[in-house]
Amino acid sequence: MSVKTLSATMATLLLALSGAQAQADTPNYYECKGDNISVSFYDKSYGIGSSQLNFAFGNKKYTADGKGIESKATTLGTVTSTTIKFMPDVEIKKASFIIPTINLGVNSLGEVVSEAKFTSQLAITTIATPFIGGPYIGVVNSSKYFDLTCKASLIFIHF
Repeated sequence: MSVKTLSATMATLLLALSGAQAQADTPNYYECKGDNISVSFYDKSYGIGSSQLNFAFGNKKYTADGKGIESKATTLGTVTSTTIKFMPDVEIKKASFIIPTINLGVNSLGEVVSEAKFTSQLAITTIATPFIGGPYIGVVNSSKYFDLTCKASLIFIHF
């Protein structure tokens, strides 16, 4: 019996003993690449330390952690963002990317799924905040979108 067959057999046996049809975990690490762009995000939900979000646009790099990361659940998935530029009374620039809902684990066939590939987009949004009397006229939140190919996985940190 091969190691893969043995693992699948053991997983199936464990599922049968637990009475569940499948087990699932949410990934906590995401890596994405696009045209001259890279994004990585570690979500501390399943670990220690703090969440960390990294963006690279060519040779410009941005890092955010903890409270500098915003996450909002939507029907598209979780929009994860950070502020990359703040100029009072002029503009705020945010970098955001979408993480779809993903389950990893043992599927109903007993196969272990340890990573998932998906496509997403990175949005660089400029929020106009000029110091003027009255409301800003024009597109207030203009965005540029970049296609990404991504991989989600579940990592564990041990000391």
